[in-house]
Amino acid sequence: MTIQRRGVIYRKHFSDGVFGGKQRSFAAAKEYRDEVIAAHPPLSMQEYSNIVKKNNRSGVVGVCRYCASETRDLPEEKQRWFWVASWPLPDGRRKRVKFSVKKYGEDGAFQMAMDARASALGKLVGAFDPGAVRRKASRRRPAAAAAPSAG
Repeated sequence: MTIQRRGVIYRKHFSDGVFGGKQRSFAAAKEYRDEVIAAHPPLSMQEYSNIVKKNNRSGVVGVCRYCASETRDLPEEKQRWFWVASWPLPDGRRKRVKFSVKKYGEDGAFQMAMDARASALGKLVGAFDPGAVRRKASRRRPAAAAAPSAG
C-alpha cells in the first residue's frame, strides 16, 4: 500500500502470510490507509490548483500566453495571441477560457485571465482526487435513444 501526501510517501506491505490470509491483510491495509488519510488529508482543490509548476513562465499559476495554432506559422502581425486561464474541475477535466490580446490588449487580457481563474477557484470545493482523470464517465445513451424505432 502506497500513499503520497505533500511530497511524502507512506508505504507499507501487507503480506497474506504475516496477516493470516487475504481478507486479514486487506483489512489491515485499509486500516493503515485510513490512519494515513486521517493524519494527512488530501490536498483541497484550491491547494492543488495553486501548486507552482516548474514550467510556469507567466508568474501566475494557471495563466499562460497562447498563440492560436492555426496562426503559429504566419508572420507575427497575423498571429492571434491570447491569455488563457485554466483550472481543474471536480471530475478531473480542466476548464479553459481565453482572452484575446488584440481585443483587450496585453495587460487587459492578462488581467481578465487572472480574474476568471480567481473567480473559478473561489467556487472550487472538496478534496483533489488524482484518480478522477483516469475514471472515465460512462457514455451510455438513454434507453429511448438506444433502441431504433419501428416504423
